[in-house]
Amino acid sequence: MLGIVEPGDRAKVLASLTHDVESKGNVLTAGDVGFRYLLEALALGDRSDLIYTLVNQDDKPGYGYQLKMGATSLCESWDANLTSSHNHFMLGQINEWFYKHLAGIGPDPGGAGFKKIMIRPQPVGDLAWASYDSIHGTIVSSWKCDGQKFMLNIRIPANTTATVFLPAKPADEVIENGNPAKQSEGVTFLRQEKEHAIFAVESGEYQFESR
Repeated sequence: MLGIVEPGDRAKVLASLTHDVESKGNVLTAGDVGFRYLLEALALGDRSDLIYTLVNQDDKPGYGYQLKMGATSLCESWDANLTSSHNHFMLGQINEWFYKHLAGIGPDPGGAGFKKIMIRPQPVGDLAWASYDSIHGTIVSSWKCDGQKFMLNIRIPANTTATVFLPAKPADEVIENGNPAKQSEGVTFLRQEKEHAIFAVESGEYQFESR
């Protein structure tokens, strides 16, 4: 996540990290400071599926367990014990992953303050949508998987643009609002990058469908 691993070693480091998490039975071993970095490293390695497993359980200390114990705000300790704070300011939050990776909503470095937007969803589990209120208006990324079909509905606020990374192969089969995406108004095909078809879109609402 910090960019200190040599490019040729990144896959091995990611594999070591995921093995450590899985070998412990998907128990949270990162604390206040480290948890945020764990989430970001896994998400950047396209392992949001593992993050989903980590947080979507209530039989081990973590988010689900805190809810099961009756917590209504984030606790200092993953097991929500009564000797620690039950309304704690900490970096161990999941919000960033929700909108940045799960929904895939992020700022493009080429445009400050969400003037230019990145949409790159990482669909996992049974989660289907997310939105983010930017200073330019609400950005929506709503997706659904149905067998081999992937559907993505997005809303890009007025006076902004977005780059959309759509899970798809090949790009020629991507549909937008019932028409070939490459011919859709407000949509420009940029390139195919591994398993993503990348499009530039203007402000507005779009309904993509891919295989």
